[in-house]
Amino acid sequence: MDESALRYFASQGDTRRVNAEIARLRALYPNWTPPSDMSQLSGTVTVDPIIDRLWNLYKEDRIAEVRAAIAERQSSNPNWKPPEELTTALETTEARRRLTNAFDSGQWRTVLTIATENPNLLTCVNVDVLWRVAEAFVKTEQSDRGRDVYTYLLTNCANPGERLATLQKALGLLPDNQVADLLQFERKTGNEPDNFDSIREELARRRVERASNDEKMTATAEDLAVVERMTRNSDEPGPVLVLAWYNYHHGNPARALDLFKTALNRKGGNKAAEGYAMSLRALERLAEAEAFAYDWRDKAPENMKVYLDVATALLSQDPPPRLEPRIVARIVPIVISQRFPDGAQALGWYAYNTSQFQTARGWFRQALDWRADDEPSAYGLALTTQRLNDRAGFSTIVAQWRDRSERIADLADGTVPRAAPQRIPSVQTAQPADTLPQVPMRPAPARAETSRTVVEASSLPVETRPRTVTVETRTGARRGCLVTRNPEGLAPGAAVTLGWCLMEANRPLEAVSAFDEAIRRGGGRTRQEAAYGKSLAYLRKNLTSEAAVAAAQAPQTGERRIELSASILSQRAVAAYRNGRYVETILALSERARIVPEQTDLMLIRGWSYYKLGRYQDAEKVFRAVQRTGNSEDASVGLNAVMEARIPARQ
Repeated sequence: MDESALRYFASQGDTRRVNAEIARLRALYPNWTPPSDMSQLSGTVTVDPIIDRLWNLYKEDRIAEVRAAIAERQSSNPNWKPPEELTTALETTEARRRLTNAFDSGQWRTVLTIATENPNLLTCVNVDVLWRVAEAFVKTEQSDRGRDVYTYLLTNCANPGERLATLQKALGLLPDNQVADLLQFERKTGNEPDNFDSIREELARRRVERASNDEKMTATAEDLAVVERMTRNSDEPGPVLVLAWYNYHHGNPARALDLFKTALNRKGGNKAAEGYAMSLRALERLAEAEAFAYDWRDKAPENMKVYLDVATALLSQDPPPRLEPRIVARIVPIVISQRFPDGAQALGWYAYNTSQFQTARGWFRQALDWRADDEPSAYGLALTTQRLNDRAGFSTIVAQWRDRSERIADLADGTVPRAAPQRIPSVQTAQPADTLPQVPMRPAPARAETSRTVVEASSLPVETRPRTVTVETRTGARRGCLVTRNPEGLAPGAAVTLGWCLMEANRPLEAVSAFDEAIRRGGGRTRQEAAYGKSLAYLRKNLTSEAAVAAAQAPQTGERRIELSASILSQRAVAAYRNGRYVETILALSERARIVPEQTDLMLIRGWSYYKLGRYQDAEKVFRAVQRTGNSEDASVGLNAVMEARIPARQ
């Protein structure tokens, strides 16, 4: 065997290459034993200037120049041959380079071919080559062969850093059980014992993470304790998030909420926010969840999905909550932009449960536009259409859905109460938007305006003073109520007469008692008259909801039905405006505008509502429309306000 390379590196004092050459020779000649005293080798080296120059070039990794020098020497002396050791060293270096290039190019089988043809590469001197070969085995679906390479490395190579790095490499490529098997090679004695605790922690974290995504899986107490310890020993959000999701999916949202909060503080980002909102939802703290999720909705698709889910749940509470207008106002455009049918359905039920039936019908129609087979929305549409006494529309819906919805068929057959409450199930998925839709409310043909409206505007804000209109009361045959009388026991007709008398005397609450007596005991036309009077009495006192209930106590003629609906919606719009609920104001006015033309005082309210919401272009259109009716003074105030509001934007 040729020891010239060993002697040369020894003479140069190059310990690293001496060790590499010893490892190479051992691989080739297992029975060979290196000399115990390397100084003896350095003293026996033969000084050949040409060979010395070639080894120097090799030492400096200038392989191409070594090859050129060898070719130059052989051109002048064809019988000259470089030392075998140098030739082998060059071939080994070149093979390692080819293997590395193939690996970097993802040519896994080429990597394995080069390794097979150059076994002298597969030594602890070339740990990097061993790692690449192991990965090539895994990439070619030979994970057992890859594990064998790691096993060889752990049983033969001594460097502690390289041994730990070997486990870390395996952790990224092998199944957890094979990595766990490799832990048995941990050296706990000697001058440099191993410390594979970080590998054990990572395996425990992975097991908890898998269980955190599957509520049917349970992590062991030992693994949970390991992850708990990791959360305390690091400021990283990763282990905290794993533990948080585990608690969330295993029925402990309160603990999950605390952990997600910690993850947020550690810059856990979108996933921490997603979990925090979902935990609030699980704890039924829906208002907090909606407010929090709103701020994160655009960070990632998952955050948007959570927001829509939370907003839908908020709207779908039973009994329906009284939501602030700004909350509804921010939910609506997001539901539209995301074309989210469950959100439209939830808005439909919210409107239905707050007696905004026209609005509810619009949202149910929108939900069906986005998801044509959505039976709950069809049912909502049937209910609201029936509630609005739109018999033709109701018949159309029944014809379309009778065979697909048992409860719609029951509704048509009269076996379901008309005002059955409805909640929709929890929403799990959002549908991405293709284009922004139009406002979901569908216009309906305007009907003729009646002479009766009920807006009383004495306390409206200064910027809008809609003209006061009053409830017309019945006249004639309304005498004899100057003295308070108990209506109980009166004939139904007499009770109605007393009710109108009290209305004329501006004693509407007493009139309600009289009308109630007529409703309780009277026949068809008497009950109709009494319900009509009772509804007007409540409207006189601004008890809008009670007026709506009273109007439904007996069927009304078409004209009266329109009259009462318009009056009720007018009162709702004014009340909402007074309370600063501008979105509700616009919704009520829009609903009213579908059945009767909008009068100028209510147009002013609409314009100021748009103004308050920052919709200056819409506000300007309305004020200009009012101006064209001749109401220039009030309209000018609004137009000036719009111009003032736009000045900063122009600058």
